Amino acid sequence: MKPYIFSLLMIFLALQTVSAQDDQQPSGCSITDGCLNYSLNGATRHDADTYILSYTLTVNCDARLEYIAFELPEGSDADEPSNYFASQPDFTVEDGKSGKSNKIATDYNAIQFTAKQQTNISHGTSYTFEYPIAVEDYNKLSAIRVQAKVAGAAPSNITFDHRVCAPLPTTPENAMPECRIDLGAAVFGFTGATDNGDGTTALQFAIQNNTAENVTSVAIEVPGAPAGVTIVSDNNGSAYHANYKYKATYSDGILLFEAQNTNGYTDGNIDYFTFTMPTAAFNPEESFTISLATSAETIVTGFNTVTCEEDSPIAPLPVELLSFKGKATPSGIELKWETASESNNDRFEVERSVDGKSFEQIGSVDGAGTTSVKQNYNYTDHVSRTGTFYYRLRQVDFDGTQDYSKTIAVKLSSLPGGGKFAVYPNPALGTIVTVSVLGTGADVNGGVLQIVDMSGRVMLVHQVAAGSREIEVSLPELQLPKGMYVVNLLQGTDKQTQKLIIQ
Repeated sequence: MKPYIFSLLMIFLALQTVSAQDDQQPSGCSITDGCLNYSLNGATRHDADTYILSYTLTVNCDARLEYIAFELPEGSDADEPSNYFASQPDFTVEDGKSGKSNKIATDYNAIQFTAKQQTNISHGTSYTFEYPIAVEDYNKLSAIRVQAKVAGAAPSNITFDHRVCAPLPTTPENAMPECRIDLGAAVFGFTGATDNGDGTTALQFAIQNNTAENVTSVAIEVPGAPAGVTIVSDNNGSAYHANYKYKATYSDGILLFEAQNTNGYTDGNIDYFTFTMPTAAFNPEESFTISLATSAETIVTGFNTVTCEEDSPIAPLPVELLSFKGKATPSGIELKWETASESNNDRFEVERSVDGKSFEQIGSVDGAGTTSVKQNYNYTDHVSRTGTFYYRLRQVDFDGTQDYSKTIAVKLSSLPGGGKFAVYPNPALGTIVTVSVLGTGADVNGGVLQIVDMSGRVMLVHQVAAGSREIEVSLPELQLPKGMYVVNLLQGTDKQTQKLIIQ
């Protein structure tokens, strides 16, 4: 029995009149026994391992319903403390079987709803009963027995094949999609992109929170910060209705889902974040940046919807290179690579080409020497024009032995910051972040530099002297927690914006 469902699961036993049976209901899912008609309506998902079973009982005689009981596996309770149900006005609810409580009338383990004195279900009245059941308990039952009794009559007993009448949904809500990145504390998944045929494409990401803290926000950075991005909401309002509730906004290329009610979005539970963007702006080769924040930590990842960040090892470098990727970001072209092991590795030289044939060295990153521990590297190329660029790594040993990685291509459609300034390294892994002004003339006439968190709080205000080309920002001095930030460069009435990830 999971205590967190106390605060999450609001189950209301709604009194309703049913005029006809659903014609689409499978055979055997609506059963009449005497004056009682039972219907197993189906199963809906509550969380990753709990489902809600729904039944409707119609009493077609003058006799008053006394109780109804639904079978559970031996030794199991419904996935909610029975005293919670006892607070509802029409029935008292308990788990058990004969001998455990005088309110349990079945000879098998069950959850029983016993009508209170003022409750009169009769004369054609229908009542819908719901209770939560763990997937494990659902699978233990070969069928579900139901017993009900009206005043003055013997108990009525019927049996439902719940796997036919209430199959567990096979939609993506059941599990994380195959395209996913598992970071331990959180798993990020991409469920797919659908061309709507009206110039827009709908995308959906799934996020599983494996921490013990409720989610406070989810942010998705859309590559290129296109206009026309909208949240998919089933009420067309500002709150996105998924499994939990958020206030959803889009600004400067960032979709922000701020928690309104995410109680229980913990311990492996999943939610889904859906939005549309202009089809012309959706490039599957580009990566989305996604962050999940709780009160204790922020987990951030880049997500390429084509590769799902699951690359095969790359040969023939002497080091065991697991991946080598590049993407266009607001700071420039960001290159990342990862090694599983290294032997006498002095450095990586980063080489660039505009035609894929002639390469030149543009930077160097120190290697880890000899190690069997996974290493992560990054390098940002602050290019000054748009186009397609080709990159490769030249790996050099201490003895001068060298070899090359595969070549990757990255397309840059617009200059970082409109050609005004760049922020690097991004994501920030160390203690210093550099803001570099890329332009000339009026672009370096000073201004004001700001760093703003996702709630709008200004974390830094720095006066930029005229002629400044680079400003170094000390992260330890600002005491900024991990997460996503906005960097603004204000010059008169001109405002340039970049995103910053702190890991």
